[in-house]
Amino acid sequence: MYVNPNDELLRAFVGKVAGRVGQQAPWVPELGAYVLSSQSWGALAVKMHHYFLITRDDNAAAADMDAYTQACVTWALSNYQGLPRGLQKGVGVYPVLLQAQARPDVVAYTKQKPSAHWAAFALPTVVDLSTGRLDFMEQTPVWGFAMWKGVRKAAVEALG
Repeated sequence: MYVNPNDELLRAFVGKVAGRVGQQAPWVPELGAYVLSSQSWGALAVKMHHYFLITRDDNAAAADMDAYTQACVTWALSNYQGLPRGLQKGVGVYPVLLQAQARPDVVAYTKQKPSAHWAAFALPTVVDLSTGRLDFMEQTPVWGFAMWKGVRKAAVEALG
């Protein structure tokens, strides 16, 4: 995906998220995305590191979203610093795709159960800019029962 980092709608959305998260969003050229991070305490006294990776592509299909999600997970796990994951630490990766009108195949992709990672998760999210609607998986996976409510809450609070 080629993404223009100066796209007005992308920058406006990132600005809103940056205000909610309370930090600046650097541009990561290898992802074609802006990145914001935050931390919160989750269930069982686990400190979660959240990475919101935000891009825009009105033409992206489900396969593009899958490739973007995988790239975001790889980037976040490579850039995470702190205690080893699993020792009261977890990593949340939120690959966010903005689309003028969310494509049905991309929405369907975001509703699927994401791949499991050791003490980490990905919550692919698509934002329909015409309505402001967020779409992501709402079911609770068995492996995420203790954390999933907080995962969804972090997405809604940051991405609104």
